[in-house]
Amino acid sequence: MNEYEQLVKAALTGGADRAVLLDADQVVVDDRVRLKCRVPICKNYNHCLMCPPNTLTVDEFRGLLAQYSRALLLQLKAKGKSEADIIETELQVQNLISDLETKALMEGNYLVAGFGAAHCRLCPECVGVYSGERCRHPFRARPSMEAVGIDIFKTSQNGGIPVNILDPENLYFAGLLLLC
Repeated sequence: MNEYEQLVKAALTGGADRAVLLDADQVVVDDRVRLKCRVPICKNYNHCLMCPPNTLTVDEFRGLLAQYSRALLLQLKAKGKSEADIIETELQVQNLISDLETKALMEGNYLVAGFGAAHCRLCPECVGVYSGERCRHPFRARPSMEAVGIDIFKTSQNGGIPVNILDPENLYFAGLLLLC
């Protein structure tokens, strides 16, 4: 089993319901995804350190993505539809991506980069951009896939694990690791 397959196994063991490897060029980037952070404006826009405009731009991300060969896409199914269930799932994705990123790093993939679901949930309230404070969790916080323009739906479809946004009974949240 190669190191990437071991990461898939670790993702599933760590709580992911689905995890697949795909070529990095199957990660779909679209400027319109980031537009959804501003239209309608998200409450975290320019308030969360891991949200736009405080993250990589879509063009910066595209340039970096081209330097990676593989990606690990994972999905966790929300345990319910309540806001608490959704927050818990987003936090689980955030923590799992951070843990997998550390595992990949320790196995020699030192340029691994992780992206979470929705906005960062590590703190009940981000210190934000106006306080001048630094992130309280700099080694665990990750920008979301959406913040850098990743089209989660098309990327998931490319990985063979599509998401149906119209099916509230099967609500999944995704995370992504870029691998060299």
